[in-house]
Amino acid sequence: FVMNYNITILANLVYANKIMEEKNNQIIWEPQELIYDVGDASNAAFLVIQGYVYLYTSNGLLLGRVGEGEVFGESSCILQTNRSVKAIAGEHKVLATKIPHFSLKRMVKGDKAIAAILRKTQLRLIDSNNQSQDLATDLDSILKKLENKSVDLKLIQDHLQLIRKKLASMQFID
Repeated sequence: FVMNYNITILANLVYANKIMEEKNNQIIWEPQELIYDVGDASNAAFLVIQGYVYLYTSNGLLLGRVGEGEVFGESSCILQTNRSVKAIAGEHKVLATKIPHFSLKRMVKGDKAIAAILRKTQLRLIDSNNQSQDLATDLDSILKKLENKSVDLKLIQDHLQLIRKKLASMQFID
């Protein structure tokens, strides 16, 4: 069996509740379709042509929205790690160009300064995502305590002081 790699193949891939179309590195995801999940292997980044993609932490905290002309999935691709966030297609179909790992690597490899800047930026982004999730977890804990009928205001006040200390200790470096 010989496969001619010059032939364009339109594939409908159905696995793990994913239905997507891919043709010549152009991908279409259906509305609300899971693009990738936390822990998935990273072998490509994506340039959004049309639509929106929402990025979430493993606990469901919305980190941001990526739209036309923006790239997502590049962090784990550049750092060669598994996905650290969940990506879900927005309310409408999403059309994107797939940027395979080897292409991204070739782009970055061409300029060591750009590679260093991108790597540092990606590490900051991951740290920021982790901090956001940590603070969201703390706030969730406080809300659960407030929903409890036997509220200990001192306990809540202590927890809020801890959050304030965490915020003060976060360094915002340019």
